[in-house]
Amino acid sequence: MARNRYYEDEKTSYKFNASSVKKALKYCIPYKKILISMSVLMLVMSFVSLLPPMINTYIVDYVLSKKGLFGLDWLTLALILVGAYALAVISTTIFSYFRTLYMTKTGHAIVHDMRYAAFNQLQKLAFDYYDSRPGGKILVRVTAYLDELAGVFSNSIIMLLVDFFKIIIIMLWLFVIDYRLAGIIVAAVVPMAVCVMLIKTTLSRRRRAFRNKRSNRTAYIAENIQGNSVTKAFNRVEKNTGIQSGLNMEVTKKWEKVTHINELHFPIMDGFFYVGLGIVYVVVIYMATSGSMGMGGLTIGKLIGFISYMGMLSAPLNDMANILQQITMATSNLESVFEVIDTQPTVTDADGATELPEIEGNVSFEHVHFSYEPGHPILTDVTFDIPKGKMIALVGPTGAGKSTIVSLLSRFYDLDSGRITIDGHDISQVTLHSLRSQVGVMMQDSFIFSGTIIDNIRYARPDATDEECIAAAKLVSADEFISKLPDGYYTKTLEQGSKLSTGERQLISFARVVLTDPKILILDEATSSIDTHTEEMIKQALDVILEGRTSFVIAHRLSTIRKADCIFYVADRTVAEAGTHEQLMEKKGLYYKLVKSNCDADDE
Repeated sequence: MARNRYYEDEKTSYKFNASSVKKALKYCIPYKKILISMSVLMLVMSFVSLLPPMINTYIVDYVLSKKGLFGLDWLTLALILVGAYALAVISTTIFSYFRTLYMTKTGHAIVHDMRYAAFNQLQKLAFDYYDSRPGGKILVRVTAYLDELAGVFSNSIIMLLVDFFKIIIIMLWLFVIDYRLAGIIVAAVVPMAVCVMLIKTTLSRRRRAFRNKRSNRTAYIAENIQGNSVTKAFNRVEKNTGIQSGLNMEVTKKWEKVTHINELHFPIMDGFFYVGLGIVYVVVIYMATSGSMGMGGLTIGKLIGFISYMGMLSAPLNDMANILQQITMATSNLESVFEVIDTQPTVTDADGATELPEIEGNVSFEHVHFSYEPGHPILTDVTFDIPKGKMIALVGPTGAGKSTIVSLLSRFYDLDSGRITIDGHDISQVTLHSLRSQVGVMMQDSFIFSGTIIDNIRYARPDATDEECIAAAKLVSADEFISKLPDGYYTKTLEQGSKLSTGERQLISFARVVLTDPKILILDEATSSIDTHTEEMIKQALDVILEGRTSFVIAHRLSTIRKADCIFYVADRTVAEAGTHEQLMEKKGLYYKLVKSNCDADDE
């Protein structure tokens, strides 16, 4: 997928994508028995529905000739004809019911499998996949696009086969009745089909344009829901509403264009059909008045049968055109969905990756180079060794690479070059699960899931007991506010913990990390939104939490990191200075200037 924001359209193919269809068919294989059974059932139903006009043709001719048919009187023949139509109606109704029942289930089952595959893949993709893609556009791919595919798998594929079968049978029967009149129909159908396909091609392009605008709108809405508090804080309500209105207007305009072109194919099909029918009537009248009705074996009964089948031809032709359009659109949806499913994670287990054994916490960076984008290095030749159980603080200007260092340690990204080891084990050669299960990460942006407080604490350890969750909360001083909630630890949280303060959300996230009992703990601005009183309580808890653990702490409050065993000042794409607080203050370098500037700011 091309990198784009809400105001940029995605680049999609306007052509039928056979590759996407082949991939989709693989998801149909588990359901091949029901698909084949329903196909056979519908073909039988179609054949039965085509029988009455055929029977009617012979009955009319034999009645008019007064020769009788198989010695049967006219009343019996009439009952046979009525029975044939009744059989067609009843069988069509019954077969359609079972087709709808089973194919709806099957279609949604296929889409369920695809949605599972897409969601599972999204969970595996590295951070770089999300860094350049609006969340709303990812969301629409695994929701709206897949929902639209359900109808295709439920109905369209089988009905395309059925309609094609009907058209072939009807055309063959028309030629059997009278090849001359059938030729007239072909002469009308061929240009009709060409016109319809041209319209459908234009319609496909316009629908894709509509879909892109709809995706843009969804991306913008999703973005604004997430940033609602910022919107209000900066009085952007009216401005953002105006932008959304503009996006919605673009969607409306594109849909109007779709509607305009979509309404053309029905009149065109009807026009060609009625022109063909008119020509047939003219030819028939000429043949009747000229005394040539019987030439070529054309009889009244066959003429009635011909007109009946001609009338039955328009429905499958129209349906087939619509289904082909749906399938063409579906391939575009499939292309977008498979872009997600087929995207290979950039961070994966290496071939032959081993399980990381229980670690002690010795960390080494060896000549690490890293960039988010080629040609724009973030870290250059970063090298250091951290013994187990040490607390390392990272300070420096915004964007210097502090968070990048700790993200690399969790292998959220892969290195450009160099090596990171834990207890001598190259983290690129061990499984991601075994690595991340022993490295606890507490980011600045705390995410709270819908559920209960205790469920959120238990998120990383589903097997943890209530007692263990409560103990973790007490350790980080979260128990103080949780106990005051209406239902305590079983208080339900709304999406993203909207009813909790930022500090409360961080405390819950803190307890979540502590519960995993990691040997390496990463705190990335973990106390930035906590009030001074709460921070002091956490500082006391940190002495217990960090005991025996290797820890990396990024904090904007220098008071938090003064006791660190080593302080890294990150600047100019590397660790520019390293040492204890006292050592760096004596050096009077970059760290010294940072501390002095903070002290001056506090004095002011």
